[in-house]
Amino acid sequence: MLTGPLPEQVDHRNQVSDGAILQGIIPLHRFSRLARLLDNDDGNAQVRLEFRKHKKQRTLAIGKASLEAGLVCQTCLETFKIPLQIGIRLILVNSESELLELRQSEDGLVVDSRLVTLVDLFEDELIISLPMVPRHSPGTCGKFNREPGPADNRETHQPFAALSKMQKDTNL
Repeated sequence: MLTGPLPEQVDHRNQVSDGAILQGIIPLHRFSRLARLLDNDDGNAQVRLEFRKHKKQRTLAIGKASLEAGLVCQTCLETFKIPLQIGIRLILVNSESELLELRQSEDGLVVDSRLVTLVDLFEDELIISLPMVPRHSPGTCGKFNREPGPADNRETHQPFAALSKMQKDTNL
């Protein structure tokens, strides 16, 4: 069992024959697409990954990952953290045509060589698990849990107030 910081790439066929289980961390900055969606790329993803033999001499990658993601609340624009946990079950194939041969219930990943990049196995699922519109949980948002200030007492501009008044006057 390999533990600690994990390498960027592994030979998935050797991992199958060795019966290896990889368990350790992947720094968030290595997840380039995910990191662009987060407030910062500090921290690590805890991952566990196992490679097994699948039909037609293919490799089956089974694993899970967890991390604490820093996001920006779209209501108050303050940073907050949420836990993310995902599981993967991917069949590693050699080409697009092999990918199309998989059953609809099976997920696959095209790997051109013996080496597979570990980030590629987890990144899409982590991105999908992010909330579409990041917000604090109800009752914990900084914008709505603060004392009212002088800016809250000013009148708001109502651009259609005159139109509304004209409509009321004509309906009399």
